[in-house]
Amino acid sequence: MTIACVMGGLTATSAFAIDGNINFTGEVIDTTCQINGQNPNGAVDVNVDLKQVQVSALSYAGATANATPFKITLGGPTDTNCTNGKVAQVYFEPTSPAIDRTTGWLKNTAPAASNPAQNVQVQILNADTNNPINLWAGTNNYAPKTIANNTAEYSYFGQYIAVDGPASAGPVTSTVKYSIVYQ
Repeated sequence: MTIACVMGGLTATSAFAIDGNINFTGEVIDTTCQINGQNPNGAVDVNVDLKQVQVSALSYAGATANATPFKITLGGPTDTNCTNGKVAQVYFEPTSPAIDRTTGWLKNTAPAASNPAQNVQVQILNADTNNPINLWAGTNNYAPKTIANNTAEYSYFGQYIAVDGPASAGPVTSTVKYSIVYQ
């Protein structure tokens, strides 16, 4: 190490080499489809009511109940901003706090004061395959779809699933964040 005196202070100088580059690429696009008929100027929420279920339907780990359909529809026949030929995909944000990293499903986040159901999570299934989507890893979700007739549609099911044993009675709530990714 070389020590040099600079304006009354000591400064250490050292040798270093450039080891490589970090290169960034991207694209700004003009496709922004409506989501379920609403302009995505902020959050477009999709609400899924799984309805009530008897604890007997969730009496063992792995039991599922109340598969409830829901859709995310991009664009529509009059949505000219939803450009034909563009490719879009629903992306569930793995940083959503309710995602259980072990199962990939949604933890019950009902407030403790409400005496929430225990041993219950919420699964999202790809409706074309009926396979649960691992929201942490992203597996079993839809492949990107090409927008045609200014529309792309993704069909899902939400359902209860018992984890770690039989479920107990109580409220169930959960949330996952999603984004539409255009290619």
